[in-house]
Amino acid sequence: MLEKRNAENAGFDLIFKNDAFKCAFITHSPLYSYGEISEMKRHNKTDEVFVLLEGAATMLTLKDGVFMEEVLSRGTAYNVVAGTWHYLGVSEDAKLFVTERHDTDATNTDVMKLEISYNLSQDKLK
Repeated sequence: MLEKRNAENAGFDLIFKNDAFKCAFITHSPLYSYGEISEMKRHNKTDEVFVLLEGAATMLTLKDGVFMEEVLSRGTAYNVVAGTWHYLGVSEDAKLFVTERHDTDATNTDVMKLEISYNLSQDKLK
């Protein structure tokens, strides 16, 4: 059997889920935008793999108090290792494919409020 799905909702749009993993599309929404960022998240049980399909996106990570920005290249897979603080900013025309463990949810994801907001700018995309 072959199933197919396309993005229908803004933000994180779950498309497939089984006993091992889940897959979604990510498109622009207030949760995935550029500008002032006041919080980041990390998943404690799962790596999370992102592939940019359309538009532009930047992954912000935080390690040992140092922010790192990675402008994503279309067609390249990016693995955010379990336990890594991260935030994804996407352009209004962006579409990404993402996969992670099937049981990833609020019970095994931490949210950290930033003491000082971080400005994730689209300027680096130009």
